[in-house]
Amino acid sequence: MAAEQLPDAVREFTDHLRGLLARLDRYAGWCLVFWQRDPDGMRACLEGREPPPWDVVESLLQDLAAVHGPAAAEAELPRARALHAEATAVFDARPGARQTLSDRLDVMLREQRYAADRRAGLTRRLAAAARPPAARNSPPG
Repeated sequence: MAAEQLPDAVREFTDHLRGLLARLDRYAGWCLVFWQRDPDGMRACLEGREPPPWDVVESLLQDLAAVHGPAAAEAELPRARALHAEATAVFDARPGARQTLSDRLDVMLREQRYAADRRAGLTRRLAAAARPPAARNSPPG
């Protein structure tokens, strides 16, 4: 979607998100984490190509609270929530949105399973490392 073609709700949310980010330090807090982990995704959100998940917006509001105080974040919350909901509704109403969301869910579920497997492996390694050296060499009993 080109900037001039953005639906009103998407444009309003995108403008709001840009304004929020302009008040934050890009090199600190959650803002830094999001830019490091997914710079393409952040650009997509700032260009109005897709809205960020709500938890990303909430995290940016936490950054706002850290920099400008909790009152600033509390004042921003209702408008951010309303604009995000409207923009998300526009995206979810597009043709093909159901398949896109289904595909995204599949990816997230795969990532969740991978994280659970990784956690289980690390937990086993931690338990083994906590045993005395003699117990590590003998079979579990």
